[in-house]
Amino acid sequence: MTQLRRSYREALKDDEMQRAFDGLWPAWSGEQAAMIYAGVLSALDLLLLTAAVDNRREIEELRRRVEELEREG
Repeated sequence: MTQLRRSYREALKDDEMQRAFDGLWPAWSGEQAAMIYAGVLSALDLLLLTAAVDNRREIEELRRRVEELEREG
């Protein structure tokens, strides 16, 4: 998990994607044993990981927009 955080997170070029990765970390850390037991990540796993991070980034952006609208309203 530490290697994933170092290598994958640092390779994400977009700061929002890195923050999204950080937002997913608590959920992953709770299941760390299962993830370690699963072993090596495949290319498909990395594609799905990137999609999850991007989805998290989008959720965070939408959350910020809703909060801005609530303050304006």
